[in-house]
Amino acid sequence: MEELKLEPADEKLRRQKSNWLRHVTRMDSSRMAKIVLNCRPNGRRQLGRALKRLLDEAVTGLSRHN
Repeated sequence: MEELKLEPADEKLRRQKSNWLRHVTRMDSSRMAKIVLNCRPNGRRQLGRALKRLLDEAVTGLSRHN
């Protein structure tokens, strides 16, 4: 990959998610993207493993690379 000057796909995805999160956190709190990002639904959950949210993945990724 070095001769083609390409970055690994997982690095690119992590960087793009991080850029998007920073973009959304700067938004006004009335914007739909920020409302959805900070949403904490209530009620009953389905059986099985809980799905990861984008914010959970970002926190895990940051702690793994620091």
